[in-house]
Amino acid sequence: MAKTKAKASDKGTDKGVGTDDKGKVERFKCKIVTWDEIMLWAKDTVDKMKASGFKPDIVIGLTRGGWVPARIMCDIMHIKSLFSIKVEHWGITAQPDGQAKLVQGLDMDLKGKKVLVVDDITDTGKSMQLSKEHLLSKGPAELRTATLLHITHSVFEPEFYSVKVPKEEWTWFVFPWNFYEDMRTLVPKTLYEGKDLEGVCCAMKEQFQVNVDRKQVDGTLKELRDQDKVEIKGGKWSMK
Repeated sequence: MAKTKAKASDKGTDKGVGTDDKGKVERFKCKIVTWDEIMLWAKDTVDKMKASGFKPDIVIGLTRGGWVPARIMCDIMHIKSLFSIKVEHWGITAQPDGQAKLVQGLDMDLKGKKVLVVDDITDTGKSMQLSKEHLLSKGPAELRTATLLHITHSVFEPEFYSVKVPKEEWTWFVFPWNFYEDMRTLVPKTLYEGKDLEGVCCAMKEQFQVNVDRKQVDGTLKELRDQDKVEIKGGKWSMK
C-alpha cells in the first residue's frame, strides 16, 4: 500500500465495506516484502551506520514492527544487548488511529551507552519521534535511529535507512511479520460486492497492486468466516 489515488486513512462507510466516504472503492498501492529484501535492507542500513563511525552498545527495537529488523541488525553487528519498547500507532492496516502512544517504556539506565533505536519504517514518524524522546530521558551518551525504509512525508527522518520512498510514491508495505494481519484487513476491502475466490484475487491486484496466492486468499477468507465476519453463498463471498 498510490496515495494520490486514495488516502490510506480512508475508511469504509455505510455505503459499503471497501469504499471511502464518497462511496468510491478503496484503492492504494501495497507491496508484499520478501525476506531477501529485508536482509538486503538491513545489511545496507548497517553498512551506512558503520561508514558513519557509529557503533552502538545497545539496540532497542520498537515493537511490534521494529523487533525483527532490530534482531537482524544485532546479528550483523555481533551485538547481544537487545531490548524493546512498545509504541502503538497503526492499529489497522493502512489506517492511522491517532497519536502515537508509548505503552511499554524502558526501565533501565542508559547513561554512558551508545544506543541504536530500530523500527521497520518511518511513515508518519511519530512512533520513532516519541521513542527517541523517551530514551533520551534515560541519559545515553549517544542515540541514533535506524529503519529499513523511510517515507519522505514522515515528520521524523532517521539517521540511517536503506530505502527512501518519495511521498508521491507512498506505499503500504506488507512485511512478513504482519502479513496475515494485513491480509485480514485488505481482503474484506474487496468485498464491497460479492465475489468468488478468483474475483477476490483479481480485486487484490486491481485495488492494491499485489498478486496474492489463491491458497493464501482462500485461507484468509475461511479465517474471516470462522470469525463470523464474512460468509459464502452460491459460491460468492460477502461481508456479513
